[in-house]
Amino acid sequence: MIGTALAEKLRARGDEVLIVTRRSPNADHEVQWDPTRRVHAIERLEALDGLFNLAGAPIANRPWTKARRKVLWDSRIQATEVLIESLARLDTPPRVYVGVGGLGIFGDRGEEEIGDDDPPGTGFLSELCIGWETAHMSAENLGSRAAVLRMSLVLSPTGGVFPLMVRPFRYIGGWMGNGRQFTSWISIRDCVGALIHLAETNTCSGYFNGTVPEPVHNREWCKALGRVMHRPVVTHAPKWAMRGALGELADELFLASLRCVPRKLLASGFTFEDPDAEETFEWLIAEIDG
Repeated sequence: MIGTALAEKLRARGDEVLIVTRRSPNADHEVQWDPTRRVHAIERLEALDGLFNLAGAPIANRPWTKARRKVLWDSRIQATEVLIESLARLDTPPRVYVGVGGLGIFGDRGEEEIGDDDPPGTGFLSELCIGWETAHMSAENLGSRAAVLRMSLVLSPTGGVFPLMVRPFRYIGGWMGNGRQFTSWISIRDCVGALIHLAETNTCSGYFNGTVPEPVHNREWCKALGRVMHRPVVTHAPKWAMRGALGELADELFLASLRCVPRKLLASGFTFEDPDAEETFEWLIAEIDG
């Protein structure tokens, strides 16, 4: 979802975009790779202006069994290590490398406001994100400038979590758990804009929180969606039910409170197109309903 939107934005302004894909290439702009071994025809990536690494299996679509944890780890850390090992064979590696991480690195922090440089939390998701960021930043060994955008919930009308959120709100709205946890989020337009901003701003290196400047409690966030859809928001998904269905994933991803703020993005000059939840929901619903 993010890669498609990013490629469309880059091409629209005249950039040449290559797609690194696991399937057999069926277009001139595609380059095949095996995330467990190497990038085929690595010479196609010689002297890139920038490389965006968005690889990673979906994290929220099923419980974190032992087997699923390995998939999540390998598709992020192992795949990134393989990619950078392949890039090291180039005479001229990418000028800038931009990877994605997750705000789950911070764990459940309640009402605490979390900046880019605050320490990580504990738990599987935090460990996964730490390993992921470490793998990304090894791109500096290539001589590339490296930056990581820590993803919050990315809201898009074409995929991801938002179309799933909307379905029950067609009838009646609700929040998750007690609704007092902070929800950090970002629109697909701002996500793509932030990725390009990190690639083009020479002073941007290291880790950046990818979230709107003012996250709100989940209950208020869901009420904003209810107002846009003209539906009451009067119920909730109980913690016990979410934990029963999703296990540890429910606590670390949906019930954890993440009051993250994008201090470094703002300080570097990035301007959000969609900072307000209600206005963003209006745009998203208009796009979905056509």
